[in-house]
Amino acid sequence: MYKALLCAVLVVLAICAQAKTPEKALDYSSIVPADWTLLPEDPSSHERRFVSPSGDAWLALYAEPADREPIQADIAPVRQHENERITYQRQEQTWIVVSGYIGDRIFYRKAMLACGGQVWHHLAFEYPAIQKRAFDLFVTRSSYALQAYGQVGCPQ
Repeated sequence: MYKALLCAVLVVLAICAQAKTPEKALDYSSIVPADWTLLPEDPSSHERRFVSPSGDAWLALYAEPADREPIQADIAPVRQHENERITYQRQEQTWIVVSGYIGDRIFYRKAMLACGGQVWHHLAFEYPAIQKRAFDLFVTRSSYALQAYGQVGCPQ
């Protein structure tokens, strides 16, 4: 199942980063595991959010333009949110990763500058802390997948 989820992440990243495509042209049933559900798109962010069959875990992918302001303005949404306890955070000039706990759940967020500095690719997970071992490999592989798609869907 983790290999299927990783493939789903890679393909969805490519789709999310591309220019808007009519919804009818996208066949998500061939992209994500049949037992995960794609929620309706958030029109303000064009986020693609998938929910596990049990409804207790989700994966979100989206892209947004990079501002010409300092990196701190761009990465602010990835940083700590209310009621979160950060256990891991790393940052360089072109990426940031934040992970930790919110109650009895684990969150993981990563943003990576792509398209020659024009776009931020975002990946976010949230799942029950008791499922940490089951999700560790999937989260790690998905995180590395962002780098592989650094030139996908770039503005022309």
